Amino acid sequence: MAPAATRPWIPPAALVAAQLAHGASWAMLIAFAWPSTPGLSMPSLAWIHTVALGWLTLTALGVLVHVIPGFLDIEWRAEGVARWSLLPFGLGAASLVTGFALSQPLALSVGSGLLLLGLLGFMGPAVATVLSFRPPAGTKAPFRSAFLIVLGALGVAAVLGATMAWALAGAPWGQVLVWLPPLHAVLAGGGWLSLLIIGVSTRTLFPVTGRRRVKHRFHGWVSGGFTVGLGLLLIGLLPGIQHPALRWAGMAAIAMAAVFYCLDTAKLVIGAPNDHKPPIAFVGMTLLYLVAMVLIGLGVTAGHAEWQAALAFVALVGWMGQSVNGYLLHIGIRLLATMVRGDEDETRPGSLLVPALSWTAFGASQVAVIGGTGLLLLGLGQYLPWAGVCGLVGWGALVLNVRLAYLKARQWPQDPAITLTVLAARK
Repeated sequence: MAPAATRPWIPPAALVAAQLAHGASWAMLIAFAWPSTPGLSMPSLAWIHTVALGWLTLTALGVLVHVIPGFLDIEWRAEGVARWSLLPFGLGAASLVTGFALSQPLALSVGSGLLLLGLLGFMGPAVATVLSFRPPAGTKAPFRSAFLIVLGALGVAAVLGATMAWALAGAPWGQVLVWLPPLHAVLAGGGWLSLLIIGVSTRTLFPVTGRRRVKHRFHGWVSGGFTVGLGLLLIGLLPGIQHPALRWAGMAAIAMAAVFYCLDTAKLVIGAPNDHKPPIAFVGMTLLYLVAMVLIGLGVTAGHAEWQAALAFVALVGWMGQSVNGYLLHIGIRLLATMVRGDEDETRPGSLLVPALSWTAFGASQVAVIGGTGLLLLGLGQYLPWAGVCGLVGWGALVLNVRLAYLKARQWPQDPAITLTVLAARK
């Protein structure tokens, strides 16, 4: 067997913990239905943060360990600190979710503190690394600005979230629970996760689809529209302002950006030449969920407060969650192969995965997302555990597929043609 890489380019423990949170989120839906009412219960908040923090954000932070230096072509500053900071972050997420699920003030307080500590440990080196990038004279540095925006949104969202968690735990500023939740949700879901997915996809879509790398035609409109739209939406939600016109203007800009993003991405997804189709199918479905998220968001802006639960659901496990699933079946398997076979490995992800399991994961996951969103829109939250069953089946197929891919990757040597290429490169 070939020697494995000494330090994987994405921390594998973060991805494993994130997938455990992914599975736990579906099990939580089976254990208790999520009420489709404007106000969210404590179990509902436990579910939301299991997905948003435990699954999506922990995955994103792990991926950023590779993405930041890869996009900017620079070395990490204090990379070890950034990697190890994911440990207190993960522990904090688990404690916070426990606090919500059991209405336990101490767990809420401790979890919030650990989350902030972990984020501080990650963002310090991350921001220092991004700021150290010096673009060539006369050129722009869009990725540097993009990283600073999404990291800033994450930091502010985390502070607002911790403030609310401490208020729920008994801190003397309970009045913030009236107006902070929507600001926190917009920053975390829009400024952090959505903008990050949009930005990272400008590179990751090409290996997933097998297309030749070209410049995204509408990328400037997409990133600019989302950023401006989120800014207007946030201002329109601020206490003392609360102006409907600003909220509508923000949603209009976000809707425009979503249309341009779908056009850009659809051109790559439709008829993609890569013969490994499941990741492409996952990414294709995210476009439908992005449109659904925007339409439901417009409905909430128009006064349908009862759609808030459906908005959170389709945003988290639809638009964002299926993006993660799609990239896991490509980028995650590439990581696994390099861990087992070494950095020079060129094994194609599709050759390690079982197609039947990939398609089972895809089908069950889409039934869970579409069914769950529909149930919440219709006010039938009591039936949401059925969506949880489908989601758990999809997750189980995904995890089993990754496990089998790992076992297959351990069977050395590789495909003969790839092995000869690698050996020649080493000589």
